Amino acid sequence: MLTCSLASTAPIPTLFGILLLAVSLNAQNKSWDNPVCTSGTLSVPRGSRAVMSCGISNLFKDVTVWLIAHGEERTIFNKTRQGCFSQSGWELRVQGGQAQLVIEDTQDVHAGLYLWGLHGRQRYYSNVTLSVSEPSHEDEVTDVRVSEASTEDPAMSSQLEARPKTVVGIVITAILILGLAGISALVCYRHHCSWEPSWMRRF
Repeated sequence: MLTCSLASTAPIPTLFGILLLAVSLNAQNKSWDNPVCTSGTLSVPRGSRAVMSCGISNLFKDVTVWLIAHGEERTIFNKTRQGCFSQSGWELRVQGGQAQLVIEDTQDVHAGLYLWGLHGRQRYYSNVTLSVSEPSHEDEVTDVRVSEASTEDPAMSSQLEARPKTVVGIVITAILILGLAGISALVCYRHHCSWEPSWMRRF
């Protein structure tokens, strides 16, 4: 009669083997660039600052940026290495595994599809669309209202300024009149008393 052993003939993984596997996987993860970039559509008002960025977990060997707009393709930066570079309103900053494309004063000429060519340990491509919108006029409207309120009709402004002076003048005049009336009453009273007959003063 054949019997089956409960013991398995498969090799039992040791702690050393598990550690080797973890180190191997960690080394593979370090070799991946894992890029993260601005994507989709970035909309900014005309004249404002636009920032697009890409980051990888390793150092950039070089970065290339193309702009596709109005049916034409244009190379903005070609295989740019570490450092800061500018051209026609675009500024590319590459430091370590971080790259930023900055436009300080965004205009219609900057709008379009941006294609990034990233080279770390691997090559990777990403794209983002930059849309330039009309600037908001809310602040300008507020400024206009303030300026309109402060630059009213000069005659109206002078009348408004004259009102407090008029009120002060009326108050001062009233005080003077009351003061003069009181003094006059006092003088009359004393004058009247000085002309009283002597027989009335005895009582």
